[in-house]
Amino acid sequence: MISYLKEEISNSTDLYWFKSSNKYVVVDKKFSELLSLKLSDNNKFIRKIKDSPDLSEKKIIEINNQMNEFISECTDNFKNKILKTERISKITEIYVKYTFNNKTIKVCFDSQMTKDLINPKFLHLQSNEDHKISGELTVFSENKVIYLFNKDRCVGGWTHENMHEFQGKFSMELTSFFYAKIEDDWMGVLHASALEKNNEAIILTGDSGNGKSSLTTILMASGFNFVSDDFTPILSDDSSIYSFPSAISIKENFFNKVSSIYNDFEKLKSYYINDIKGWVKYLPPKFKDLGPFNCNKVIHVQYDVKGPNTLNKIDKTEAIKQFLPDAWIASDEKHAKKFIDWVINTEFYSLHYGNNEKAINLINKLK
Repeated sequence: MISYLKEEISNSTDLYWFKSSNKYVVVDKKFSELLSLKLSDNNKFIRKIKDSPDLSEKKIIEINNQMNEFISECTDNFKNKILKTERISKITEIYVKYTFNNKTIKVCFDSQMTKDLINPKFLHLQSNEDHKISGELTVFSENKVIYLFNKDRCVGGWTHENMHEFQGKFSMELTSFFYAKIEDDWMGVLHASALEKNNEAIILTGDSGNGKSSLTTILMASGFNFVSDDFTPILSDDSSIYSFPSAISIKENFFNKVSSIYNDFEKLKSYYINDIKGWVKYLPPKFKDLGPFNCNKVIHVQYDVKGPNTLNKIDKTEAIKQFLPDAWIASDEKHAKKFIDWVINTEFYSLHYGNNEKAINLINKLK
């Protein structure tokens, strides 16, 4: 028996979650009726399509095969393998101490190269003061695999092709430490930025290069308070979001604008990431409050200097397709139910902007 959840998210669509793969799929109502029948009772499904007078035997077989293929894709448990090792096999004498939310953690590295994978985003958290260290992470590279340890526990190992997964897991370990949580406490993490005003938060999603971080810095200079950049953790208990202390990633084409807003930005070091992202600087954030924050508005951002400046509400089907591929949602039924409830109770918008002031005005009008 295939284990799944099904919930209506609009008058025309249903959202499915499949336990074996932790996949979410949006389908229209007509297809959903057949899918749920197929999942619950295959014989009833066959009788249902056979009762259609216009379908030939060949077409019935074809529909059944297509449904089987669809379900197979939905339940396929393919994911990148997380490697493990029993012990820290490298000398890790290079270390930094990060302090946030009155907690200090020591992070050890086996080389400067390994340190550079992590440290630029968290330089502003480094402290030379004699704070009590209550946590320790270790990062080292061996045989082209990056390993992460939390004290003596191997969190996992990732090849260089899966570096984004390693960085996400490192960020999750930091988040759990700074807020005295465990990973199971979090419903998930969105690849998104977040800001807060009057104790109400908004989340900004969007593809890389579409202006999320740029808009974040502009909104910060216009009365919004920083919550997170590119990594927004959501607590399972109440679907609230928490601040994440990484610096804001500013791409080279936005350097001049940020320099006109923030003092000493020009003094920050530039880092070359890759051929797609190019050169970036990391703007240290300032926190007014660490949360938790209620958040029921998500805005998908698309920057187009020649386009119109519009902010329109979009349906949940479109929104899920936009933000879910880059999100991490915990893979058990408890968290899946929480996530689906969060989707149902959240409003989703699409922002197209080329003028910063107009974008600010549009967002300020959201109630």
